[in-house]
Amino acid sequence: MLIGAFFWTGCSSVTFTEPMPLGRRDLNQFPAKWQGTWTDGDNLTVEIHPSMVFDEGSEDTIQLGEQAKLRRFHGYLVLSQGLDDPSRWSVTLGRRWKDEIYLWKFDQDDADAVAVWSEVLNTAAVEQVEVLGKTTHVLSPENNAAFRKLLTQGGLTSSGTLRRVTAPIVPTR
Repeated sequence: MLIGAFFWTGCSSVTFTEPMPLGRRDLNQFPAKWQGTWTDGDNLTVEIHPSMVFDEGSEDTIQLGEQAKLRRFHGYLVLSQGLDDPSRWSVTLGRRWKDEIYLWKFDQDDADAVAVWSEVLNTAAVEQVEVLGKTTHVLSPENNAAFRKLLTQGGLTSSGTLRRVTAPIVPTR
């Protein structure tokens, strides 16, 4: 689900013009309860460390910083990853419950979600652009209230569940 798009959910065809949510403080690390090894039970196993996510299958790494912003919003952790164009950000949301992480993405192949984007955002805030021969959507909510509506009114698509394999490693003193 990203590294140029984010390996948890695969390549994203929907981007935002800025990291989401707007104007929120960046976290410099994943919360301790998120850290550890997680798997979808098939072919994806990721290790979440304090400031990075490592995909064991492909050895891709997401390092929090200028090109990967982690923020809290409306009960989610929101990971925004900068793409080659500085005005394009891929956004993935996660919510942890005990030993599971539920993941969501913005998926242009989900017709119900696309209808929500058009309903919640004005037409100027939902742009279709051609990138490498593929049509993609670029969303630009005017504020966090609009972004929240995208989340709560069906604008997200589930992209899977990760289950904990091992607990976080707690440093000893």
